Amino acid sequence: MFLSSPLPVAPLPTSGRACRAADLRVSDVGGNGGGGHSYATFEFVDTSPTPCVLKGYPRVVATEPGKPAVVAVNGGYFVGQEKSAAMTPGVSTSLDIETERDCDARYAVPNPWPTLIYHTATVTIPGGGVVVLHDVFDVECGLFTGQFGVAQPQPEYTQSVIQGATARIELPSAVDAGATLHYVIDLTNPTANDMTLAPCPSYQQEIGEAGKDPLEFNCPGVHLLFAHHTQRFAMELPVPADYPTGQAEVYWNVAATTDISARGSVDVIGADTPCASNQLTVAITGPGTVPGLPNMMGLKGYATAVPLALTNRSNATCSVRGTPAVDLRAGDGTDLGLPQADEQAMHITGPRMPSPTVVLAPGDVATTTLYWYSDFCGSDPNPLTVTLTLPTNGATVEATPAGGWRPPPCPDGPPGHGQVGADPFQAS
Repeated sequence: MFLSSPLPVAPLPTSGRACRAADLRVSDVGGNGGGGHSYATFEFVDTSPTPCVLKGYPRVVATEPGKPAVVAVNGGYFVGQEKSAAMTPGVSTSLDIETERDCDARYAVPNPWPTLIYHTATVTIPGGGVVVLHDVFDVECGLFTGQFGVAQPQPEYTQSVIQGATARIELPSAVDAGATLHYVIDLTNPTANDMTLAPCPSYQQEIGEAGKDPLEFNCPGVHLLFAHHTQRFAMELPVPADYPTGQAEVYWNVAATTDISARGSVDVIGADTPCASNQLTVAITGPGTVPGLPNMMGLKGYATAVPLALTNRSNATCSVRGTPAVDLRAGDGTDLGLPQADEQAMHITGPRMPSPTVVLAPGDVATTTLYWYSDFCGSDPNPLTVTLTLPTNGATVEATPAGGWRPPPCPDGPPGHGQVGADPFQAS
């Protein structure tokens, strides 16, 4: 089975004399960041006639007249993983210096921000001397230095033997949950050369999400993909027995490629009946709490969360599955228009939360947690009306949180609209 792997890369040389401050020309080349972490990048160019090396964590001290010196800590959220190498004359080494937006000191006094700005940082150079950097360093929440770093050569990867082929999917109109989905992949070679299936390519498939486990083509039966020819491959995909009734997306792709893929929709006939709007009641308990791990925004204090209980009030069994869409409407009827957050991206640790089919007998309850993320900088919109849209069939339910729903803070200032999100439904 073919799986892409990196080709060997020759490492850069790392030995040589230590650079001195007098050997270097320094410039500020910008920066980047995200999630409250920002870093500035400085470029150190070897202006001497011979190679030299900058490596490791330097001593970095920020200073400002009338204020105490701030010594940078080694490593930060973005910085600290850099690798160095020898510089030949005219070549550069970079250094990233990071600051943070979020800490208790920052929010001890509401609204004023930033409050502790330094304009100078001194970097001790391993071979002797110091270099002075001039920038805006917001040190209220600390100062962090990376290691001296040189861009490393990136590996090239082995390519699939059918790179350049195209795929099309043929699906039946429907499949039963718990059965095997039989479908066809039409693999076309649009090039002028035959493609030999050796080593044997692999593919991935799944229903409802992208496939993960690689499977091997029937290479003993098909040795060549002829030029300007289409070969049809029969595929089989088990459909989980608890997969809910409704339309589902089937994903297929050749492993170790980015452009040989196909997808299509099939109707799944499940043992369940998705709950309709008139079968459900919903209850939300406010005013909400600040979620903790693994929610990254909650850990920073930039979210509020409320629990939700969804009850089957009808006399018939029905089901819910997946993550509902959340919409908030203010007390005056205005739709806040908040975009949906990617909950997986908000989690910094742990596996993806499962998304089971929750079968609700009459009176049974499914639960989820709703999240409201910063920044929300408007006036308090309570009493809110929360509308949930179920992903399986588009059914909607509404509720007003008991006790209201406290908006998240507004650390960055107006306009600030924030986001909303939810976990997948779980059985109570």
